[in-house]
Amino acid sequence: MSETEFVRFLESARSDPGLLARYSPMDLPQVLFHARNEGFAFTQADAERVIGRLEAGVIVDKDKEPFDGGSTLWRHMWGTRYLDYLVHHVVARFTDEELS
Repeated sequence: MSETEFVRFLESARSDPGLLARYSPMDLPQVLFHARNEGFAFTQADAERVIGRLEAGVIVDKDKEPFDGGSTLWRHMWGTRYLDYLVHHVVARFTDEELS
């Protein structure tokens, strides 16, 4: 289990609309179960650490905003599925090199 595997999963979701469409309606326990069956080995803790770092990177480094409730990034979360938000508004802000 590793954070690298969760990043690989996010990169796959970014590059494969079919994978994103399959996983998007799932909650985290379902994602963990099905992703493991497709060869991705990550835990909830791995996902939480990666998501936290990526969100902080967008807010602090890319948007140059304070990491608080007023961040512009949080507005993208409303009314969208969480995985869609992650892929389209967080992961999309990073190059492959930055994600590595």
